[in-house]
Parts: sequence; C-alpha cells; structure tokens
Amino acid sequence: MKPTVHLREVETDDLELFFEHQRDPVAVAMVAFQSRDRAAFDQHWAKLLADATSLKKTIVVASAVSADSPAQDQVAGHIGSWTSEGKREIGYWLDRAYWGRGIATEALTAFLRLEQTRPLYASAANHNAASLRVLQKCGFTITGSADEPSDGTGVARVFLTLTAAAPAASVSVT
Repeated sequence: MKPTVHLREVETDDLELFFEHQRDPVAVAMVAFQSRDRAAFDQHWAKLLADATSLKKTIVVASAVSADSPAQDQVAGHIGSWTSEGKREIGYWLDRAYWGRGIATEALTAFLRLEQTRPLYASAANHNAASLRVLQKCGFTITGSADEPSDGTGVARVFLTLTAAAPAASVSVT
C-alpha cells in the first residue's frame, strides 16, 4: 500500500523528531551536513519559527499497518524555504526510514504549490543522487556546481534553480 503524504504546520512536538533525524550519521553523510548539538539545534529552530518570512512545514506520512487497519500519521521530516543573500532557497530533510518511497517528491511537489517565488534555489551534495533526482523531477534544473564548497563540509555541491510554476500535486497541505 502506498503511503499518503501531507504537509502541515510545524508543531513544537515535531522538533524532537527533527533533532533525531539530523543526528543520523548515514543521512548526515548523504546530505553533507554538520548535525547540530541540542543547544544549536534549539537556537536554529527558534529562529526559524520566529521568522514570518520563512515557510516551514512538517512532512507527514499516513500509512496503514494492514488493509484492515486505519492509517496512522507519522512525522517523516520537514521542508522549508527562506531568503538568503537576496535569493529564495528551499531545503528538506526526510528521515531515512522513508527514503526511496517517493515521499520526498510528493512533499516537494506540494510545497512548491505554497512557495510561489521564482526563481527558487536549491543545492545538494553532488553524491546525493536521490535528492538531485527529486529536485529535477519537480522541475529544478542544474545551474552550477562547486568543487570547493564554502560551507565547511569539504563536499562538492550541485546548485539548482526552479523558474517554472509548480507541477500539480495530489498531496494535501494544511
């Protein structure tokens, strides 16, 4: 059974899961991101939640345990957009347990209906083929790369831009 994906407002209870997601060493290596300690994480999310110009949503997956049971909502990750150096950027994080099931693509497609700013910018570690594929399926095109990244990770990055309107989505957004 394919899970149902929807986006909703970030709730305080989501933050504990987000903290654990960003501590997964496999995921951290995939996205070439430095996980934050608790204090830095809390400070970062306090800033995000207070910023009315950023758009942030929790990715929720409803999946049935069996055909006879009702679907159970589970927080799968988060997605957001913000302005940095005059550019509107997007980013997302999906718990590794949900990788490879089309959830990131569905969530990003739905999010792009909410985030209407174009151009919209994204980046991914060049070895993160799955994220690059998600971004390209949602209309982003590769516009550059950096072999010497300035983010301190030492990992080459691919830069992408979305200029077109968002594709249609079947994901609900609340």
